[in-house]
Amino acid sequence: MTTANMALAPSPPPIPTPQDADLVVVLSVVALVLLAMVAIFFLHVLSPLRRWLSHGLLHSIVMGIYTLSYPLVGYTIGRMQDSDWYIYDYTVWAVFLLLLLSNTDSLTACRLNDIDSWKSIYVKQLFKGFLLVYIVIKFGRDIEKTMDANHLWYPLSAIIFLIVIKSYVMIASMRMVSKSYLGKNVKVIAEYMQYIDNKLVAFDPVTMEGYRYMVAGEKHCVNRPGHTPWYKQKTDDLKVTTVEQIWRCEGNLLIGDQGKVLKDLCLSMALSKMLNRRFAGFKLSEVELEKTHDFVFKGLLAGDEQRAFRVIEEELVFVHDMYYTRYSYLYQKGRYLALCLPVIMSALCSWLTVTSLLVKRNNNLYPKSTLSGELGYPTIITTVVLAVLEAYQLYLYMASGWFKVALIRSYVTAPFLQTSCCSEMIIRLLLMLKSFRPWKGRLGQYCLLENLGSKSKVMNCLHFATLRLVDKAMKGRKKSVKLSGNVKKAIIESLLGSNGHLTNGVTSLQRNGVHGDLSWACDATTTDGAVSRTILVWHIATTLCEHQLDKEGKEVEAVITASTLSKYCMHLLAFAPDLLPDHSSISEAILDQSIANEGDQWQRLGGLLEGANDLESRCKKLLKISTNDGNDDEAPLLAQGAQLARQIEGIKDSKLRWKVLSDFWAEMMLYVSPSDDARVHLEVLPRGGEFITHLWALLTHAGVLKRGPTEPKDVV
Repeated sequence: MTTANMALAPSPPPIPTPQDADLVVVLSVVALVLLAMVAIFFLHVLSPLRRWLSHGLLHSIVMGIYTLSYPLVGYTIGRMQDSDWYIYDYTVWAVFLLLLLSNTDSLTACRLNDIDSWKSIYVKQLFKGFLLVYIVIKFGRDIEKTMDANHLWYPLSAIIFLIVIKSYVMIASMRMVSKSYLGKNVKVIAEYMQYIDNKLVAFDPVTMEGYRYMVAGEKHCVNRPGHTPWYKQKTDDLKVTTVEQIWRCEGNLLIGDQGKVLKDLCLSMALSKMLNRRFAGFKLSEVELEKTHDFVFKGLLAGDEQRAFRVIEEELVFVHDMYYTRYSYLYQKGRYLALCLPVIMSALCSWLTVTSLLVKRNNNLYPKSTLSGELGYPTIITTVVLAVLEAYQLYLYMASGWFKVALIRSYVTAPFLQTSCCSEMIIRLLLMLKSFRPWKGRLGQYCLLENLGSKSKVMNCLHFATLRLVDKAMKGRKKSVKLSGNVKKAIIESLLGSNGHLTNGVTSLQRNGVHGDLSWACDATTTDGAVSRTILVWHIATTLCEHQLDKEGKEVEAVITASTLSKYCMHLLAFAPDLLPDHSSISEAILDQSIANEGDQWQRLGGLLEGANDLESRCKKLLKISTNDGNDDEAPLLAQGAQLARQIEGIKDSKLRWKVLSDFWAEMMLYVSPSDDARVHLEVLPRGGEFITHLWALLTHAGVLKRGPTEPKDVV
């Protein structure tokens, strides 16, 4: 082409100069994109903390971002279409906005109900995907008219492809644990336990001989039409990794104290698969077997008393991750995706950052002297932040129990890894990666007498301002203390002493020789709310003994144990009544009636706590109630608690006095733990979890699914 022809050739249209209205739109889009980046950052950082912390603010932030992410993406894309200027960065931002909806492996769903509605989320993903394609096509044409940006399409196209994969993994993870699919997946474990593990007669809960609990290999236990059922084939032919097989491994990695911890991690994985049967509604076929009882009482609880809780903590992490993250799907069906996708995405983000800078510089896209020249920085910030977050996400997965169990399984099933020093060293280093603790290990604490009449003006104002969307704060503030080793020890000793026969405290009273005097306070009737009333009466008595009656030995272990478990049971009654045996409405009514301090009964007692504004004064007033008022079955529960406190004070030996209380609360804690409502326990896992869920899981694996009669068993 000659110079004259080149002069006659049409030149690309110039970048339009923004008007004031356009600039307002652009600035609003920039603000929304930066807000989306902040949201992505918080989701990556806070999502792994949900099962560890129970702080309300953390969960409110995650829930808010999760709920508002779809409207935010839709509104931002809509604002992009309101202006014809600044189209280059719009294309890049539109691609990355969808990462807010599908980019966090540690968060698939905030609530259990979200999983049940996975189809609606699938539709939302498709709709946003169509919007993305529209934006890319619309603005892509304009980019080609104004500048040579063909090189941008390579990283952008690859990123769009990865977004599609991430969206698929998110939907597939939710679908895998939805009601319609969960039964099919867990049915394999139910059949395996019934036809394989339950048939083994010889067993040893210490060496795990005869315990072929499945760690991995479900896909090899699926019946196919026209073929012999897998459970009728030879057991040795099944390509299944079991707990027994891992315990038999003599590799260097699984020897010593650290080796025991790694074996227990695999045991936690196997137990989580077994526990999932309760969530899916399957019957536990091994409940009545002696080996099931001995697994806990002669295995987990033998020797190291902290081991049982450590195994259960890790088990509940696996359960949580299966329902609320993508780790289980990546472990079972896409383990290589879990390692490759973050690496590829980080590389593509870096590639896109460098390419966009080169394109801008070569095409002089924006005058450096104008505000528009400064607006290109959000693109760079976006790509850099996402690259860092992808690397962080990769680390979280490699430090998780899922990745470690996969490594141990490969180590056990591949003998050459046990003989290769290099491979063994690499695996050992990977297994040393640290993740967040399984559970923070704190117990909620609620003292009824301390919180009587306490109200939050802010929460009550919000109650009316939000048209009753926010509940009134009638029960005071939540507190917590660290779960001590003494509390765990007391519960384990109570469980071993019961041998699985759970009663509501009467057995401990009989063992301590005070059953005849104090058994009246253990509501042994079958009326509704019996457990709630018993907890409230004994909590009042424990509080009075701690703050008024017993001034000796406040640092004794039994005192701390009794006080901690008493306040924890009241915490459950006040803030998590669904986890207790009584119907939540009945429990709430009993507590509300005690808090209200109203009615004919209170008037008959002369205004029991009138004028008492602190804990000490309330304790003094309660102790002034006559004995007859306390024994009256129609008397308020606070009055019954005061009478019980005076009777406990009548025990002359101070050590025995507090042993009675600590033993009672340890037994009561076990008594309230069994439950048929598995879904309630599943719902509290992403909100920090509860200690009662740990006991519920432990009792499940011991075959204790029901609480026994309220009569004490014979003391040997």
